Amino acid sequence: MPKAIILSGGWGTRLRPLTCTIPKTLIPICNKPVMERQILLLKAAGVTEIVLAVSVMADVIKDYFKEGEKLGIKISYTDEIFPAGTAGAIKLAEDILKDDNFFMLNGDVILNFDFSRMLQFHIKSKAFGTIASKIIEDPSHYGVIIANQNTNKIEKFLEKEEYKPPTGGFVPMPINSGVYLLEPEILSYIPSNKKVSIEREVFPKITEEREVYHYPIEGIWKDIGKPYDLLQGNISLMNDLIQNLSEEHKSLVDYSAQINPTSKIIHPCVIGEKTIIRQNCIIGPNAIIGDNVFIDDNCVLKNSIIYNESYISNNVEIENAIISDNCAIGDNAHLKGIEDKLILLSSYVKVMKGVKIINDFNDYYSVCHHEVVSESLKK
Repeated sequence: MPKAIILSGGWGTRLRPLTCTIPKTLIPICNKPVMERQILLLKAAGVTEIVLAVSVMADVIKDYFKEGEKLGIKISYTDEIFPAGTAGAIKLAEDILKDDNFFMLNGDVILNFDFSRMLQFHIKSKAFGTIASKIIEDPSHYGVIIANQNTNKIEKFLEKEEYKPPTGGFVPMPINSGVYLLEPEILSYIPSNKKVSIEREVFPKITEEREVYHYPIEGIWKDIGKPYDLLQGNISLMNDLIQNLSEEHKSLVDYSAQINPTSKIIHPCVIGEKTIIRQNCIIGPNAIIGDNVFIDDNCVLKNSIIYNESYISNNVEIENAIISDNCAIGDNAHLKGIEDKLILLSSYVKVMKGVKIINDFNDYYSVCHHEVVSESLKK
C-alpha cells in the first residue's frame, strides 16, 4: 500500500495578509483546511501513513494534525533546516518512503478526485512515475506536459517561460498539477543535502531514462496562489461537493447551525457548526461561512468567505470578500469588492460602525491582523 508525502514549506506571500497568521496549507476550503482535505482523499484511497514536510509555521501545523489520531491515519514530519526544494523535501523523508511507491502532493492545491484510480493507472502502466494532469484553457502560468496522446507517456516538459505557441495565442494543454505517484527508486536521482527541484531537475531526467506518464484529473483541481483563486476554488469545491449529494441538498448546512426562519439562504452556500444567523438576512449565493460565526439581523452576504469565530453586526453587507477568523464587523458596515477585486481582512480585524469599503481599483484591498478600520474608503 502506498504512503504519501505532502509539502508544506511555502510562505504563501501572494495570499498575505491571510497567511500572516496561518500557514497556507491550513487555509480553510469549505471549512476544512486544504491539507486536511488532501489527507482524507489519500486515506480514502487506502493510504495509511503520510509525511508532512514542514517549514513555515511548522509548530502550528504539528499542533493541528499531531500524529494523525483525529483523522485516523499515521502522520510524521520532516523539518527543513534549509530550503530543500520539492525534490530535496522527498529526500529528507527517504527512510520512510524507500520501501514502496508513494504519492507526493503540493499542500496548497484544492483537490477532489479519486486517488485510487490514479494508483490503478500507475500500476497498469508499470510507470516509474505518474503525474496527475489537468487540461487548462490558458496554461501560460503552469508547466506544460507534452505526451503521446495514445498512451499518455510523457515526452517532455515545458516550463511556463518555455511555452510559446506558434500562433501567439494559447490552446488548452495538460499541465502539471503538483500531484505525483512515484516509485521509491526515484530517491536515487536526488542528491542529499542540496536544494533540488523535482519539476525542473528530476522529472526531465527520469523522463529520458524511465517510463513516466500523466494521469488526467476529471475532478476538482485548483491552485490557490492568489486571493481570487482562493475564492473561486472554494466555490468550485462547494459546487462539486453538493453535486455528489442527494437531490434535495443544494447547500452544505451543518445540523447545529441556527438559522432564523425569516432569513433566506440562496443556494449554493456552506454554513458551519454552531453558526447563528438572525432575522431577515440574505445569505448567498456563494457564501462560505465557517464555524461559530454570529450574523445579526438584516445582513446580506454573498460571494464571500467568512472564517471561524467572526462576528457580523446588524445591517452589514459583504460581497466579494474574504474575512478571516475572529473578525468583528460593526453595524451598517459595507464591504464590497467589484468583480475580481476582493477585500481581505486578516485575523482579529475590527471594522467600526458605518464604515464602507468599496474596492474597484486594486487586485485586492487588505487589512492586516489586529488592525481597526475606522474610516471609509472608495476610489
